[in-house]
Amino acid sequence: MGEGPATGWIALLIADYSPAATTRFEIMNERATRMNLLDLPACQWRDAVSAAGLDSYRGDQLASWVFRQGVFDFSAMTNLSVAMQEQLADLLVVQPPAITQRFVSADHSRRYLLQVADGELVEAVYMPTGSRATLCISSQVGCRFACTFCQTGRLKLQRSLSAGEIVGQVLRMLADVDTPPTRTNVVFMGQGEPLDNAAAVIAAVQALQDERGPGLSWRRITVSTVGLVPELRKLAALGAQRPRLAISLNATTDEVRSELMPINRKYPIATLLGALRELTWRRRERVTFEYVLLGGVNDSSDDARRLGRLLRGLPAKVNLIPWNPVATMEHQRPSPEAIEAFRREVLRTGIDVLVRYSRGADIGAACGQLTAASSAG
Repeated sequence: MGEGPATGWIALLIADYSPAATTRFEIMNERATRMNLLDLPACQWRDAVSAAGLDSYRGDQLASWVFRQGVFDFSAMTNLSVAMQEQLADLLVVQPPAITQRFVSADHSRRYLLQVADGELVEAVYMPTGSRATLCISSQVGCRFACTFCQTGRLKLQRSLSAGEIVGQVLRMLADVDTPPTRTNVVFMGQGEPLDNAAAVIAAVQALQDERGPGLSWRRITVSTVGLVPELRKLAALGAQRPRLAISLNATTDEVRSELMPINRKYPIATLLGALRELTWRRRERVTFEYVLLGGVNDSSDDARRLGRLLRGLPAKVNLIPWNPVATMEHQRPSPEAIEAFRREVLRTGIDVLVRYSRGADIGAACGQLTAASSAG
């Protein structure tokens, strides 16, 4: 390819974006495919549009259409001339994942089956509460970590998503609802382990906070992880941009946690909690510990007391998640009485704790149930 706008565009991507995005661009370039602008934060769209041969301020116009009005088609952006629309479309595209199916729960949650550009399927969940909403998004197609209580791990890892494919889930869901929420929270709790795709997830977190883009506060973004300690430190390096953290703990001894979550054999509980104690916590910030309650496995009063001792000294809160049944798994959900007894015992240790009953169970959208299934439940 000779000198001109496309060459400038290649230089921009190589210089300014993550290795994952550069690799994706090189693959797409070999196929003469247009670059997805969502793989860049909105603050870089001025440069991208300039590299495509238009005045840089057009990048802000594009961002306004995409992030404020949910319009992804250049031809529908009426403050651009037809010639400009065609010039942009020759090199660029705004391509969030496409909705192939949506399932609506009795509690008004929505599970989306989304298709990315290469045909792979991922899931995202929209959970409204009054005028607000929480959006649960995926970071990978499948997952490599094989936690025994989670159906997604049985899919194994197919591939990681790009930053644009991650951010695009948020945009697609917001564009699909009749009335946008007054406040949006985004949780990385869908398919995949976010920190197994750290470069793209970090880029997506930064893009979601971009004031020219979604403009979400760090307080509105939560990244959940099984506890990849080196990648936790990479996330911590974001400083003021670091999102909230949720740690999938699920056991109080290494023996049980290693059985439930094989990653514990590499990063045992003491190592994981030690890394968390090294972090600088912001005023009023707390780290959430997710604890899936499995009947007869991790729900004893001894477990509850150990949990309190383990978390002492951390700005911790605990979300108890009664296991959501999956037909192919043999775990049992504890009785309501056992759940309440466990909660009370943790509370006695001085740790804030609540029971979080997952939404969307009737459409296969609850925690641990995501399988990229094309049918509900």
